[in-house]
Amino acid sequence: MSLASPKTIFWEVDVQADFMLPGGNLYVPSAETIIANIRLLVDAARQARVLLISSADAHNPDDFELREWPAHCLKGTRGAELLPEACAEPRLIIPNQKGFVLPHKLEAYRQVTLEKNTIDVFDNPNTDALLARIAPPVPPPSRRSSQFVVFGVATEYCVRCTGAGLLRRNHSVAVVTDAVRAINQEKGKQVLDTLHSLGARLVSTEDVVASLSTSQ
Repeated sequence: MSLASPKTIFWEVDVQADFMLPGGNLYVPSAETIIANIRLLVDAARQARVLLISSADAHNPDDFELREWPAHCLKGTRGAELLPEACAEPRLIIPNQKGFVLPHKLEAYRQVTLEKNTIDVFDNPNTDALLARIAPPVPPPSRRSSQFVVFGVATEYCVRCTGAGLLRRNHSVAVVTDAVRAINQEKGKQVLDTLHSLGARLVSTEDVVASLSTSQ
């Protein structure tokens, strides 16, 4: 399998303690079982100097989402922290607020974290500005040459929004099926099938790591 792209960008979804670890405030069942694959993907990104984008919940106690879900990933708490296996340095954190100015030299960072307070990272007003810098759009029906490799949690919520949002913006997407986990396994499978029908490729961690190794 080849990513068939001169430019690969990893997109890591919500690999935070409250989601990933047993006892977390909104633990995704068996999420800890994919940490080893996430480590492999992040290590491969570091070695190949692939940009790693991360989404991360960064909630205030009065956020609307917390009326539906238990309080989780509150700003400044350990539950909101990305797992060590999910991090690359140096890292840029982009807040969920208007008026943030992206640094002139984004290439100075190995990881860019987009904070959010909904399930959809594209609700952060800076997400599309970041994409415009790192992966300028190509009008349809052309499919742009960059490949976004998506992994993390939870499949039927934030992973779905990320994959579908990238596809709607005419980007190529590959979802790493053994590096995602769902809250409801049946719904998670349905989401993967839907993303595949919309044009996303379904790949494995081994596929991605091997492809990066052969492309260097």
